[in-house]
Amino acid sequence: MSIDPDVLTAALRVFVYLGTILTAGSVLFAFTFPHAVRHIERVLARQVQLGTALVVFAEPVRYLLFQHAISGGDWSLAFSPDMRWMALEMPNGQAALLRIVGVLLVLLAAVKKSVMAALGAVLAMTSYALEGHTAGTSQPLLVGAALFAHVASVHWWLGALWPLAALTVNASTQDTAETVDLFGRFAMPVVALVIVAGVFVLGMLVGWRVETTDGYQRLFFAKLAGVAIILSLAAYNKLRLTPMIEERPNVATARLRQSIRLEWVFAFLVLVLTGFVTTTTPGMSQ
Repeated sequence: MSIDPDVLTAALRVFVYLGTILTAGSVLFAFTFPHAVRHIERVLARQVQLGTALVVFAEPVRYLLFQHAISGGDWSLAFSPDMRWMALEMPNGQAALLRIVGVLLVLLAAVKKSVMAALGAVLAMTSYALEGHTAGTSQPLLVGAALFAHVASVHWWLGALWPLAALTVNASTQDTAETVDLFGRFAMPVVALVIVAGVFVLGMLVGWRVETTDGYQRLFFAKLAGVAIILSLAAYNKLRLTPMIEERPNVATARLRQSIRLEWVFAFLVLVLTGFVTTTTPGMSQ
C-alpha cells in the first residue's frame, strides 16, 4: 500500500511543528513563568524529550525522501558522492539542520533559564523563516521577521498548554490561579500577533489578492477558523474558569484541563492544515 507523497510530506511536517513547539515552547514557558517551573520540572523535561524525538525522527526521514525524489527514485544515485548532500545545500535542508541543532541544545540545557536553552529555542523557531515561500518574496527580511513573530507567538501559546494543565494537578490553588491569570493576560497580545503577523505573511505571498479558488488561501482561511475556535476556548478559560479557581478549585481545574485538551485537538488540526500548506503553492487553484 503506497502513501501519497504529499500526505507523507505533510505528516512529517506536522511532526516537525509539534517537535519545535514542545521544545521551544517549554523554554518560553520557563522564561515567562519561572515561579511555576518548580512544580512541573518533570513535565517540562518530558515535553522537551518528546519534542526532540519528533524532530530528530522526522527531519532525517524528510532528508531521505528529498534525496529519493531528486534522484528520480534511484536510491543508489540519491546517495552517490555528487548528490548525497544535495538537501543540505538548499534552504530546506539547512533549516532542518538548524532545527535539529536547536532542539538538541534545548535538550542539553534541561529547560533551564540559560543562554543555551534560549539559543536552542531561537534557532528552532528561526529555521522556519529560512525556507519555503517566504524566501522567494520581494522583501524576504521583512516577511521573514513577520513569520518569526508568528511562529514564536504560536510556540509560546501552544507550548504552554501541557505545562498549564500539569500545573492544575501539581501546584497549589494560589500558584495555579496566579499562573493561569498571568497566561491569560499575556495571551491576548500574543494571539493578536499570531493573527496579524500571519495575515501579513499571507498578504505578501499572494500580493494582497483574495482568491477563493486558490488552494493555498483556502487552507490558510481554514487555519484561521481553527485559530478562532482555539481563541474562543482561551477566552472561556480566562473569563469563566480563571476567576473560579480560587472559589471552586476542584471544579475549575478539572474544567480547565478539559478545555486545554480541546485546545490541543483544534491546535493539532491547525498544524495538519499548516503541514498541507507546505505542499501547496500560493496562487495555484485547486
